[in-house]
Amino acid sequence: MRPSPRRRLTGLPVLFFAVLLLAALPRTGWAHAVLMESVPADGASLDAAPATLSLEFNEPVTPVRIQLLDRQGRDMADPQGALAEDNRVRLALPPGLPKGLYVASYRVTSADGHPVAGSFTFGIGVTPAPTTGTPPVEDPSRAAAFAGLLLRAMHYAALLAGTGGGLFLVLVTGRWAPLNDRLKPAFCLMLLVAGLSAVLLVGVTGATLAGQPLAALATGGPWTTGAGSSVGLSAGIALLALLCSACGLAVETRSAMGPALLVAGALLGAASLAATGHAATAPPRWLSGPLVGLHGLMAAFWVGAFWPLSMALRLESPAEAARLTRRFSRIAIGAVAVLAGAGMVLSAIQLQSVQAVLSGGYGWLWLGKILAVLLLLALAAWNRQVLTPALDRIGDRNGGRAVRSLRRSIGLEMAAAATALLLTAAFALTPPPRALHASEEKPPAGFSAVAVKGGFIALIDVGPAMPGRNSVRLHLQNEDGKPVAAREVTMNWELPSAGVAPLRHGLTNLGPGFFGADDTTLPLTGQWSLRLEVLIDDFDKRVFQTEVPIKDTPASTEGASTEGIPTSPNLR
Repeated sequence: MRPSPRRRLTGLPVLFFAVLLLAALPRTGWAHAVLMESVPADGASLDAAPATLSLEFNEPVTPVRIQLLDRQGRDMADPQGALAEDNRVRLALPPGLPKGLYVASYRVTSADGHPVAGSFTFGIGVTPAPTTGTPPVEDPSRAAAFAGLLLRAMHYAALLAGTGGGLFLVLVTGRWAPLNDRLKPAFCLMLLVAGLSAVLLVGVTGATLAGQPLAALATGGPWTTGAGSSVGLSAGIALLALLCSACGLAVETRSAMGPALLVAGALLGAASLAATGHAATAPPRWLSGPLVGLHGLMAAFWVGAFWPLSMALRLESPAEAARLTRRFSRIAIGAVAVLAGAGMVLSAIQLQSVQAVLSGGYGWLWLGKILAVLLLLALAAWNRQVLTPALDRIGDRNGGRAVRSLRRSIGLEMAAAATALLLTAAFALTPPPRALHASEEKPPAGFSAVAVKGGFIALIDVGPAMPGRNSVRLHLQNEDGKPVAAREVTMNWELPSAGVAPLRHGLTNLGPGFFGADDTTLPLTGQWSLRLEVLIDDFDKRVFQTEVPIKDTPASTEGASTEGIPTSPNLR
């Protein structure tokens, strides 16, 4: 009687989640898209109403919400009319806009699913005071960031193990191999985990884009937003890949379509990885996109072989296990070469210089991944050159020791692969140097930040953020992007390093949810503390805090944290 198939991946879940729990979650995240140009320009004074509002970014983006507001906070254009084409987003404006001041507010998602938001002003027949850069969007809470990292890493591991395992059945064991039936339950489990994590990642991404907490997943808004992003497209392709692989496993021994479906599942799984992320959309896209897919396909074959090889060493004779290991090694040599070559080209595109490796968070993550991959290569070489030949020399009767050594080595490969996948998932939390280089092309203009408190979003602009007279602008919104009326807004400035007593000023109501002051004098350079007290009504008061650097030269726009909630540094 055939023994029942084993239904769990021995060792891999423990290793994977241990690495995940030990990983230190970065305290801040970065938006990866940068607004390079707007038409009309920030602070422009127009003689006639424009026909469209145009925003150009440094990489392709997906619009979440584009608005044109007048001084009364009324929407002057249909937000559903926003169209994205490559790096540019256009919003059709109604004809005959009256003279006055207008605020253009945008919220988009970059290719890797990160939200980017900001606002600027222009006037028709009037000259507005320009804003001071593009304020970044608040990062999600630590719980949401951890959930996104967990789901992304889990999805990568399960997708590669499930679809790559199908490739192992086709290319290594072959049809009708008795071992196949014992492997299929674990493969099906991985396909199920990959599918669930892909769906949940859509919702978490949507909540992040909309600036909503994880509790909002109980509503339809985050799911709709996430489905419209590149993450939604990637999830759709991944689900199709998983369906092909599942059907291939079901008919593998009964139909010639089985192997074809397993190969199709692996190809589609790799394509899903190339559908989202800044690596896949980095210029030139005709090169980076296919390279990401090719990199993912080769990784699937490698990662998908760990569990089958471990099971072969446990269930098969040493001679048969050695035969399967040798066959896998012959194919893996070419696969690893392609994987490494694609990875080197993608790294060159993202890093752009050797100095970038040690000059930022992305570089350190990349270095950690490279070390994990080098460990994988060393273990693979040891297996091929030393441990696999030992199985043949010892023979079936005395092969137990060699089998145990090879299984331990494969277990170490699983741990190294889990580390590499976790670091790959963490790439989404910090921008690649190429994005920072693009942002440096835009001259800095003052300081901008986003503060979040209890469902209210404060877009804060200070300019020129130099000693002397400065202007302060505050856009107060709720989670839906609608302006919030406030009875009174006051600000307190302090410079603790110089012992300057608090400077208290009031902000004038310039329109619904829009407040400003043009006579704020900050006499000294330094890291000033700004505390905004917003009185919504007699019973509701919100306090936002941020740090504002005042420098002798125009300050780079940076974000600051509020009440323990980190916000993103402004890449503009």
